[in-house]
Amino acid sequence: MDQFRRKLPVVRTMLAVLAAAGLAQTGPARHANAQPVPNTAAAGKQLAQQYCVTCHVIVPSGQGGWTDAPPFDVIANRPGVTAAQLSTVAQKPHLNMLNDQRPKPEADAIATYIMSLRKH
Repeated sequence: MDQFRRKLPVVRTMLAVLAAAGLAQTGPARHANAQPVPNTAAAGKQLAQQYCVTCHVIVPSGQGGWTDAPPFDVIANRPGVTAAQLSTVAQKPHLNMLNDQRPKPEADAIATYIMSLRKH
């Protein structure tokens, strides 16, 4: 908990910078110029490394973020989790997500990557 408290001023500063830069905008117009994204695990992994690594462990046994957000392989192996559920979560702000929610094509690719980590 002390680690989080020490980092809280940094987080507040980052959020203030994002808000000041207009990057925290919400609404559908934000992704109007979104490029097509292949719905593949490789594309999802690349997007996750760009947008999710701050909080989540993206690659099994990889370095964690600054939060206690669950690693992607743990999420993938939760009973009953589906790619559709994961995509829905990625399309909306969740918990203390620092960067904006992802448009559906990106969210779908990230969900595909997460599900590729499922142990059969």
